[in-house]
Amino acid sequence: MPDIPVPVFPDNQQDEVHLQDIHPEDHFPGHHKDNVEIPISKFLTSIVTAITTKTAWINLLVMLVILIQVTLRYGFHAGEAWVDEFIWHLYAFFMFGLSYAITTDSHIRVDIAHMKFTRKKQRIIEVLGILFLIMPFTIIILDHSIGWVHHSFVSNEFSENTTGLPYRWVVKSLLPISLVLIFIASLSELIKNVVLLIHGEDVTNNHSSDSGSAIGRLFTPTITKNKEI
Repeated sequence: MPDIPVPVFPDNQQDEVHLQDIHPEDHFPGHHKDNVEIPISKFLTSIVTAITTKTAWINLLVMLVILIQVTLRYGFHAGEAWVDEFIWHLYAFFMFGLSYAITTDSHIRVDIAHMKFTRKKQRIIEVLGILFLIMPFTIIILDHSIGWVHHSFVSNEFSENTTGLPYRWVVKSLLPISLVLIFIASLSELIKNVVLLIHGEDVTNNHSSDSGSAIGRLFTPTITKNKEI
């Protein structure tokens, strides 16, 4: 069997191909992934991810309940009203995904404009967007939602269907909880972007973990992963 020729690349071209296979920002010029870690930001993010990654499994429960309801309704003509309500009660957990999207930078943005900016300008836009859009919206809706849940709890609100679910305040309480998670995620991103605007993009690990005050160390960025060049 004849030998199959193997293409030979120069050393620099091999490195370039290797980088393209690893780093998405090489494929998408406007995409940047931070390789730094800020202790306080990491702690806040861990709170959000710990909750949202566990409640994400409720998606499987939603699909299972929908499958059961559809089978009962169209297969046995025995659908129950409380099952329909239980499904949209579970849908409320989807709001937790908003905070997770903020921590992973996977939410939808106007990338066609955002990707053309320098990393510093992108961080400034992130800071302004968090300060003047996300946080005010979150605080206002959170304030109204708490009163909404309190009224539902005090009045012992329940379903209007005779076979519906009681304790409507339980599902309504997911709104303020999700808003708190969004606020925590936004605060984490705000701290990270402000710190990196102050320190610049060329962060080094020259900071000693034993130097400075305890509060100062919480805001000290350190490199978590270095690119191979």
